Amino acid sequence: MNFIREHGIGKFVELQRKRIDLLEAMINDFDDGRSKSFYCKRAALLDVSRLRNSIDMAYRQIEQKQINPNGAKKRAKMLKTILQER
Repeated sequence: MNFIREHGIGKFVELQRKRIDLLEAMINDFDDGRSKSFYCKRAALLDVSRLRNSIDMAYRQIEQKQINPNGAKKRAKMLKTILQER
């Protein structure tokens, strides 16, 4: 409510859309079948820029370590570790 009072409803809706987009990226690219509630909580609680940076970091690590795109458990573990550190 404080955010809406200070920045307006339009800015709040824009921020929530960003959170939804980031949550969809986490679920689509890092879900191992057991992580959805964890990702939902992080998407709701973390600052959007930190969340975006965490996901970007996970993508970079996956590329650097050449993790198989079908390796859902490794991908999920990598992102969860990064998010927990934040």
